[in-house]
Amino acid sequence: MTDRRLLAALGFSLLLHAAVVSSPGWHLPSFFNEPEVGGVLEAHITHMTHSVPEPAPVLQPSPVGKKRAEPKPGVKKLRPPPPAPVQNLSPEPATPETVNAEAPTPTAVAVAAPLESSWPHQGRIRFVIMRGEGEQGMQVGQSTHTWQHDGTHYTLQAVTETTGLVALFRSVRIVQTSEGTLSAEGLVPQSFSVERNGKQAEQARFDWADGKVMLQPRKGEGREVPLVAGAQDILSQIYQIGLAGAAARIKLMIATGKNYGRYAYEAVGDERIATHFGELRTWHVKTPALQGEQAMELWLASDYRNLPVRIRFINRKGEVYDQNAVELVADGSALTERP
Repeated sequence: MTDRRLLAALGFSLLLHAAVVSSPGWHLPSFFNEPEVGGVLEAHITHMTHSVPEPAPVLQPSPVGKKRAEPKPGVKKLRPPPPAPVQNLSPEPATPETVNAEAPTPTAVAVAAPLESSWPHQGRIRFVIMRGEGEQGMQVGQSTHTWQHDGTHYTLQAVTETTGLVALFRSVRIVQTSEGTLSAEGLVPQSFSVERNGKQAEQARFDWADGKVMLQPRKGEGREVPLVAGAQDILSQIYQIGLAGAAARIKLMIATGKNYGRYAYEAVGDERIATHFGELRTWHVKTPALQGEQAMELWLASDYRNLPVRIRFINRKGEVYDQNAVELVADGSALTERP
């Protein structure tokens, strides 16, 4: 009887996942979905001063009787670095504006030079991806970010894929790669590419010397648009925001390979959130959740070099996809998950 119940439960679970995954409009969640052609994701940053990080709380041993996960051999426990200097940026007035994403004025960019950056020289962050919220949430995949830089050049990659039962019904793997240089202002992307299930998809090439970016979608002809200083790709923007730190106003021109438009974030504030590593102090920023438009929120670990520990994406249908870090390794040190 017990075996029959287990088989029945497994069968029900498979049917439930099959119904969800095969439902109209279901797709692999990805916080890096770009606006449609001609669309612009626009917001205004409210004035806010992001305080210098406090000393990180010491992670206390687990209560007696609970065995704490031991770090892997050769991997040190991640300690918060000394707080980076906070930039004093003068906020611009938060007034509505009309943006022409196709014709920004090209601006000269300083030549990249070796940078003693607060960004770890190499690292890996693995996120689990949940579709829905609370008890209605279902794990559908994972996304792993890896990067390395030598102070002059960087390579950043995100591999997002379905996992578990979802992968049995719909196996999807998306690889995004951003490469470029580092300057005093942060990341200066040179190229961005997307690979979907092993096939090359869209690309973007940044020509800083001539002040233009070449967009090449998977189908159709490519096009060139004027390039603005500080422009990013859809992946590098996450880490550029972390490097910018105390910006009272964050507005970036973003290239996706298909489109080039303005993204802007409002600073929500310093928040302590529950994570797989215990409670962490984070800097929370978000785009506005306008009806019928995409929205994204970032929680950057204030005491761990502003690395992302949570990314929340809402698509145009209002569907929520939440990514939470379960593994974080930076320069050989690991922030270990609490049991």
